[in-house]
Amino acid sequence: MPSLTLWPLPMHFPARLIQLRKAADMTQHHLGEAASLHVNQIRRYEAGTAQPTLDALIRLAKALHVSLD
Repeated sequence: MPSLTLWPLPMHFPARLIQLRKAADMTQHHLGEAASLHVNQIRRYEAGTAQPTLDALIRLAKALHVSLD
């Protein structure tokens, strides 16, 4: 019988950001402060109405203690 490999579906950035923020027990405001970003920008990222720059991605990753991978 052939082996079956299941690949997880890629999670979209807004959903992943929300998941990571909640796992870190952070509010949008706290994440904004930790990443030196305005809370409105965090809201836009989570709503999917804005895409972060590379600099913002690096800041978010550091604030959430994750890699960009």
